[in-house]
Amino acid sequence: MAVRIEIDRYDAKSAARGTKRSLELIADIGLAQPLELPVLQIEGAEAGKTLLVLAGVHGDEYEGVETVLRLYRDLQPERLKGSLILVPQANLLSYRGGTRVSPEDGANMARVFPGNPEGTPTERIAWHLHHRFIAQADFMLDLHSGGTHYAVSTLVGYYHNDGTEIGRRSRAAAEAFGIDLLWAHETIAPGRSVSSALALNVPWLYTEAYGGRRIRRDDAQSFYDGAFRLMRHLGMLSPEQSGAESTADMQQTASRRIYGDGNFDGSETAEADGFFIPAVSLSSDVRKGERIGTIFGFDGSELQHVCASRNGVVVMLPGTPAVRKGEPLFMVAPSDISQA
Repeated sequence: MAVRIEIDRYDAKSAARGTKRSLELIADIGLAQPLELPVLQIEGAEAGKTLLVLAGVHGDEYEGVETVLRLYRDLQPERLKGSLILVPQANLLSYRGGTRVSPEDGANMARVFPGNPEGTPTERIAWHLHHRFIAQADFMLDLHSGGTHYAVSTLVGYYHNDGTEIGRRSRAAAEAFGIDLLWAHETIAPGRSVSSALALNVPWLYTEAYGGRRIRRDDAQSFYDGAFRLMRHLGMLSPEQSGAESTADMQQTASRRIYGDGNFDGSETAEADGFFIPAVSLSSDVRKGERIGTIFGFDGSELQHVCASRNGVVVMLPGTPAVRKGEPLFMVAPSDISQA
């Protein structure tokens, strides 16, 4: 059973070594009822790094939630060096609504970091996550997927800047994570959990996967195995340990690398309302001018031939075939850094 405490009293470093604890952190976020933020924490038998794992920044993305719950169930304190802090629902408001944005204020949490302690409910939650969690971590992993709106390639994103320590650490961790598509971001738009981490000099990774408000087994296993690989990479698990993560082969996979800022808000948009039938699959290599798909009208007419505007890899397609004019339709990320 979870222990309920006021969020102002939460101290990640106060937990005793060799313990697991489940918490509900009570916070005033300006609504009639206080927030009850779930937090799961495992304290290793030995001192070490603190890894923060966030899930549910968007309430319609479930792969990360499953990963967090499995990690808490399977990992025992005696096998861990350091601290593992797991937040299964970073945004309970959007989770309860099953939405990308918070129904209470219409805000997308992944656009409001580092938050505001006197702001909207979503901004207040982001403020707590920034100051009480990200600021206390040695590394952050933020688990995302396509949710309702997008179908996204399974990938891991990282800060691509080999001229800085945080960039080198993020890149090494991405390569250790075990997903074969790496999204290298030279710039990070403001408002993200990862931009908060960058401002705090905390190295980070984030994931994406297909989504669709359903969990594909391969994606769930990729996230779970990747989390164990990351902990091993950070020195939080001994290399000889095996067991729950036995499928997480530590052999480094050959990886493809794509570039750009990763902002799906900047995707190419539909030019008409209609029904979209794709001609390519996610993660496909395409050339400029190649057909991505077609938007049809219900009279059978072809309303838009959708073509790639540049060379690259298809990383996003619509989450549903029913599309509307002006809404994000697809994204092609360049595989050449000079084109990012």
